[in-house]
Amino acid sequence: MRPPLPSAGEGHRRGLFLTAIGAVLFTFDVPLIRLAASDKWTLMFARGLLLFLAMTVLWMIFQRGWRGGVSYISGRAGIVAAISSTLANLMFLAAVTETTAANLVFIIALNPVICAVLAWFILKERIYWQTALAIVLALVGVGIIVWNGLSVGTTTGDLLAFGVATCMAVTLTAARWSGKNIMTSLAVGALASACIAAFWAEPATLPAVSWGWLAVNALLVVPVAMALLVIGPRYLPASEVAMFFLLELILTPLWIWLIFDEKPTPHALLGGAIIFVTLLAHSLWRLNGGPSAAARPLSPADQSL
Repeated sequence: MRPPLPSAGEGHRRGLFLTAIGAVLFTFDVPLIRLAASDKWTLMFARGLLLFLAMTVLWMIFQRGWRGGVSYISGRAGIVAAISSTLANLMFLAAVTETTAANLVFIIALNPVICAVLAWFILKERIYWQTALAIVLALVGVGIIVWNGLSVGTTTGDLLAFGVATCMAVTLTAARWSGKNIMTSLAVGALASACIAAFWAEPATLPAVSWGWLAVNALLVVPVAMALLVIGPRYLPASEVAMFFLLELILTPLWIWLIFDEKPTPHALLGGAIIFVTLLAHSLWRLNGGPSAAARPLSPADQSL
């Protein structure tokens, strides 16, 4: 006999808890990549293979222990997520080496407003005037960061970071639209990016310590974080899940500052502050008096956790 479905309120709390853990883990991604200290193609190749291995093992455990017979790719949404994940992986590793950590996480934090636009266009969800204002202000913040990149030489990396934010928003929207666990699509994306990077990678040049940092990153931190963040949209709106990336705005530059003594530029701090305050205010509005934050009622297919 199937256990009773959790209520919408219980599902919302579960989504908040899982997403918060995933978002905190993600703040260690960039520092661990920097500690690996290698060229972008070798990083893409090694990290992609390790991510594919880790997430496939998680899928095998999930399939055997909880829901037998789950397909590896979850339909059209899974294909879309695999493609967007491949592009995000390629652009993310390139951006890590082409711009500062602060610029990277500040621009990637734009993905909630991109989620809102995609939800309006694809899912036919309403965009309230408060959300429209948040989109404009967040774009202003990103514009300040990218404009500064023209003078300090990080424009390419900043634009790549914007591409990552867009691909992440597509993945979250696909997960929200399907209501399925598309974690394995992210594994396919990791493998595809590794295959592309293999043409230029030189994994034999990586020292043991670099492999160690990549193993911590790709076999533990990122797979768990991605799994939790992909599960989140099954209980929460994709734009609300994306709000948890605000933690990366605060914690990732802090880790980078403490480990590498890399301080954000004044323009990056100004643009980042605009983005952070805008997204924080929008998140508080959603949670206090804005449109209902509760996700759709859970169906029997959603009970994997």
